[in-house]
Formats: sequence, C-alpha cells, structure tokens
Amino acid sequence: MDRRNFLRGAGLLVATATGSQFLIGCSSDGSGGDTAASTGPSGEQLRNLVYMTPFQHIIAHSDVYVAQAQGFFAEEGLLITSIGGTGTASSVSQVAGKQAMFGKAASVITCPLIADQDTPIVTVGQKDQVSQYSVASLPDKPLTSPEQWQGKTIGVISKGGTTELLLDAMSVAAGLDPTKVKKVVTGADVGSLEFLNRGEVDGFITFIGSETAFRQRNIELNYLNTDLFAPLPGDSYFVTRETAQAEGEAITSFLRACRKAWKFMADTANTDKVLEAVGVLNEIEVSDKALAAAKVAAEVKVSTAKNGDFLSMDTAVWESGIELMRKSGMIKDTKRPVTDFVDTTFIDSV
Repeated sequence: MDRRNFLRGAGLLVATATGSQFLIGCSSDGSGGDTAASTGPSGEQLRNLVYMTPFQHIIAHSDVYVAQAQGFFAEEGLLITSIGGTGTASSVSQVAGKQAMFGKAASVITCPLIADQDTPIVTVGQKDQVSQYSVASLPDKPLTSPEQWQGKTIGVISKGGTTELLLDAMSVAAGLDPTKVKKVVTGADVGSLEFLNRGEVDGFITFIGSETAFRQRNIELNYLNTDLFAPLPGDSYFVTRETAQAEGEAITSFLRACRKAWKFMADTANTDKVLEAVGVLNEIEVSDKALAAAKVAAEVKVSTAKNGDFLSMDTAVWESGIELMRKSGMIKDTKRPVTDFVDTTFIDSV
C-alpha cells in the first residue's frame, strides 16, 4: 500500500484537530498549557499542561497518573490534565494542532510522519525500552521466526497500525516479502485468543497487557518478541518542535516527574497507590486487583532502561531503527539526521 494512502486511511495525515473535549487547560497562545487555578504545596500557582494519551486511560500510561497523584508534578510547578485518546492519531493530531503539549506514540508512527510529511513533532523521552508486542502462537505450533508465517495468516491489533508495521518490519529484517503474509484484525484484548483457537490465524500479535492477562489465567502460549527481529523504539513522549525550542524547562520538569513516578512504581510496596491513581480515571482497568498489579510490574519491566534510568533514549538505537524503517519502506526520506526525530537534551538534563 502506498505510504501516504496508508497514513490517510489510518487518520495520521496530521491536520489541526480541535474539539471542546481537548481544550481543558489550553491557552490562547497554542502552547497546550495555561496557568491553573489550583496551587502547589508551596502555595505557588501550578501551570496546567495537557497530556494526550495514545489510547484511553490504561495502566500503560500510569506514570503520568502517579506523578499527578503523588505530587511529583506539583513539585515541578505543574498540574497535568490527562486526556484519553482514541488512538495514536488523536495523540499526534492534538499535539501537532497545539491542543496538548505532550503526546505518546511509537517510533513506527512518529518517524515516518516527521520524515516524509515534516510533521512538526520531536521525541523527548522513551517510555518503552523493550517492545510491548510479541507474536503469540500455540505451544505445539510455535512461531519462532518470520519464515514460519510466510503464506500464513497473522492477527494484528489494528489494520495499518503499529502492530501491522512491526510485523512487516520483522519480515523485511529477515529478507522476506511482507506482502506474502495475510493480516487480519484480532484486536487488543484477551478475546484475540479465540481467533487462534478456532484456527482462523496461525498466530497473533499481543501486547504486554493481554500477555500478562493470559499468564494470570495460566494460558500457555509461545511468545516471540518483535524486538528479536525488528528492534524499533517503542512508545515515547513527544512535543512539537516549537515547544521543544520554547518550553525546555516545562519539558524537563514533566520528564523529571514521570521518572520519579516510574521509580515509585518500581517499588512493589507502592502498587496499591499506583492502582488508586489509575482508578481515578478508569475503575474497570483496576477492578481485578491481582491482574492490575501484574500489569504494573510488566510495565515497569519493559520501561526499565539498560542504564537504569527510566525514559532514557539511546541515539544509536534510534538511528538503527530509522534505517530499518527506511529499508522496510515505512520511510521514504533517506537524508534526515536522527536529531530531526529525537532530542535528548531534556531527558539528559533530568
């Protein structure tokens, strides 16, 4: 499929998207922030900035919720309003349209938009240090390499989304033609397993949340992490280039508070407080406490960098990931430097 047609179909040809539901805390200067009426611990007024999640309010985004609940943002003079997105497109479009200051998306989404459409965003902090996604298959019919699903059917979470792009990249990295694989949508919840059990797919891509749920239910599957063949940086925080130039202090403060939240989450003694913070925005997500606690632990695991510092970015990893995206046809541009895609200044300052 033509890359531009794919992006249009996925809703990722970015244009300014406005709506009253996204205007909470947005100022008239288009910065995605304003001065809030509430005050922090020291009595100072807090600056209200908007964060647009890529998808709903789920445990994957809990560092922001924890930073808000535990006062880490207030310590930085910030109050963060979190808006639940309806997909990665909503996060990108709202940030690009200056209706939110912070968004989150994987490199397979942000890099092609930056490279080929000059979408004015740049990544400032990397949440996922290991891929959230794996190809799940039956233990007695395990899929352990892309060669095994050539000519077969694999389930993806959404058509044209991150998981389909990752699946294609895995084939390309192995020197195979991704068009030889049939993809069908199996969704993101545990119901995706039924497609496998009915024999409608030979495997399906699952993410860490549903993988954790399967393990909690003692459902045995074989998991092949996408990083083994297509190591591409996962969900990361981004802002507009304009914001990166004008709001360095706010960006650094946001990342510092989020890093404190990850450290807080890494201590299992704090799990109940983490679930409370998530529950304020999504009670259903934490209704099964044991499962929710397992999801928190899984998120901490995939978000822990090799150097031990949460939200770190390795420029070399981004460079190799961008080259793989070029090789697989996700990116047409061949000249942009890695600094057009990521800016490590802020997280390094933390």
